[in-house]
Amino acid sequence: MPLSDAPAKSSSDDRGVQSLAGRRVLIVGTGKEGRAIADAVDGIAASAIAYNDAEGDSVDAWRNTWGQRIPVVVGESPGGIDVVIASPGVSKHHPLLRSMRESGVVVTSGTSLWLAEHAASTIGVTGSKGKSTTSSLIHHLTARLVGDVVLGGNIGLPLLAMPPAPRYVVELSSYQCSALTVSPATVVLTSLFPEHLDWHGSEDDYYADKLNIVAHGPRAVILNALDPRLVDQIRRRFEELEYEPVGLPQSFHVADGWFRHGEIALFERSALPLRGDHNATNACLALAALDANGYSILDNAPAVAQALAEFHPLEHRLEEIPDAAGITFVDDSLSTSPYAAIEAMRAFAPAPLTLLVGGQDRGVDYAPLIDYVAEHPICAVIGLPGSGAHLTEMMPEAQPVAVAADMGDAVRKARALTPRGGIVLLSPAAPSYGFYANYAERAADFRHAIETTR
Repeated sequence: MPLSDAPAKSSSDDRGVQSLAGRRVLIVGTGKEGRAIADAVDGIAASAIAYNDAEGDSVDAWRNTWGQRIPVVVGESPGGIDVVIASPGVSKHHPLLRSMRESGVVVTSGTSLWLAEHAASTIGVTGSKGKSTTSSLIHHLTARLVGDVVLGGNIGLPLLAMPPAPRYVVELSSYQCSALTVSPATVVLTSLFPEHLDWHGSEDDYYADKLNIVAHGPRAVILNALDPRLVDQIRRRFEELEYEPVGLPQSFHVADGWFRHGEIALFERSALPLRGDHNATNACLALAALDANGYSILDNAPAVAQALAEFHPLEHRLEEIPDAAGITFVDDSLSTSPYAAIEAMRAFAPAPLTLLVGGQDRGVDYAPLIDYVAEHPICAVIGLPGSGAHLTEMMPEAQPVAVAADMGDAVRKARALTPRGGIVLLSPAAPSYGFYANYAERAADFRHAIETTR
């Protein structure tokens, strides 16, 4: 996958991990990302210390691994620090990071350190939804059609833990994008809507942090032109930025049951084994990314169609679970926003459908989901513990609703309310934290409930 010889631009003098030689480093966060940072800086930095807000399993594991080689402090700010490397989940507004910046200490991230060395061979993908599927599609097509490639970032391996490779595909969260001082050579933008406002501070700050990925001289920007908010924010913030508008007739798009580029029909939509118009757009973004990096989709359309047909959908993303009762259960536990739930419902229309929704309440605006249900009534909306009860109260008066005590109760109610041939969709539109360790544990509970309620 050839790329331009010109390196991606940087807005700082960040020279990667080797720039830490002889410097005193503070690692903020003791989870998976913090451990990857420690592995990378050990033996390079003059010294390293880890910080965490509170005691817990990750701190205990850190002490067992690093001992006094990289000691950990809890809840207190150490002195004598030259560089702070913060894990992605640590808000830029964290008091420790703020005080370090005010003291003149450099604050960076593992993402920026890694990109300083690998930006030229990297396709970076971000978006409020669709980034995991799009990243996985780009990785799959590249591996099948081009050659060796490694996938990591917000999906899979932390960036600093990835092995050497000639090319990379990295999924980047808004947290990771916010701290970037280097842009990937190719940037793919899937969507944009308000998310994680508790971390970013405001809707405008979220957009600024998310789109910081294009602020440092990428060579190619590919975006979903069917998302008006994304297009508007890019135009407002980066007036002179050139980009490829995927989804429009002049670029990669789907029309009349075919993937197309301009007026050229490439292969049938059925080559992609993923439901939903949003996934067709994700595939178009992937095609544009390969094309922008020297692999001609037009010249190799049959091979591309075959590679797409071999793609396996992501776990917990519109994963269908047939049931002997004639109902299809769908695990979409990765859904953490109202927009993701809307796309999931669209993917199964017009089948009779019951929606299981709710989880951690982050104060997100659910009006788009309520409006969609008002226009497209479904069999039932069942509220899961957390925000589910509030969401059922917001539903249109004519929409059947129920509130569940737990996942098992939700599935039992869904079985009673969904006709044979219908769909029971777990698309919670909310994170799992506070009720489950993660979305995978929530999905496992869903499957267990399906089994035990038969």
